[in-house]
Amino acid sequence: MSYDEKRDTSFFEIAMAVIGVVGAIASLFSGMGSGPDMKTMKAPGKDGRIFRKAFESDPKGYFQNLRKK
Repeated sequence: MSYDEKRDTSFFEIAMAVIGVVGAIASLFSGMGSGPDMKTMKAPGKDGRIFRKAFESDPKGYFQNLRKK
């Protein structure tokens, strides 16, 4: 393996490591917005989850909206 091939391989490995670290940091920050204020619950009448705060702010509207679909 020549010096240029080693240098190219080394550059590629470093670039991939940097991309991995940036991705890991981004995934940590993306989960921070869903802290204790953003609790979820099973959506009544549907499969899936919804934000509890949204449901509790207008449960009547939620069920009216559910029946329209």
